[in-house]
Amino acid sequence: MTKAVALEALPELAQTWCQQLGFTVEARFQPSGDEELFPNRLELSGPDAAELLANRGQALDALQFLLHEAQGQREESKLCYLDVQGFRLFRMNEIKAMATMAAEKARQTGSHTFASLTPRERRWMHLTIGREGDLTTESEGMGALKSLKVLKKG
Repeated sequence: MTKAVALEALPELAQTWCQQLGFTVEARFQPSGDEELFPNRLELSGPDAAELLANRGQALDALQFLLHEAQGQREESKLCYLDVQGFRLFRMNEIKAMATMAAEKARQTGSHTFASLTPRERRWMHLTIGREGDLTTESEGMGALKSLKVLKKG
């Protein structure tokens, strides 16, 4: 069994793996502004960083998965989360704005449903709505892209 890689060592590991694939990138931790939703944001920059966003960020997702495996960690707050050019940070802020709108709709009508959110987007939505004492959320459906319902409690 291999030793788990410490969080602090991940920027160098990400750079090394990218270099082995022929990409020139730099990696450094940058705050997200909401550490509960987006902890340990590892920003990749440099001349080839944008290549990781191709095909809806599949390469970025794959690299993040490998880094999580190297960490041997499953606790969300201790895992690193990759970003390039603020792409995921921007999406997190969009989801937070959508959650605010959904909260108001749910308060008025009793519920509001979002279709086809990714697991990460659903997590952001659950956590954001969870900060509201009078609302709750539930995921519906099967597979990676599920819908999410915001409901008024009581």
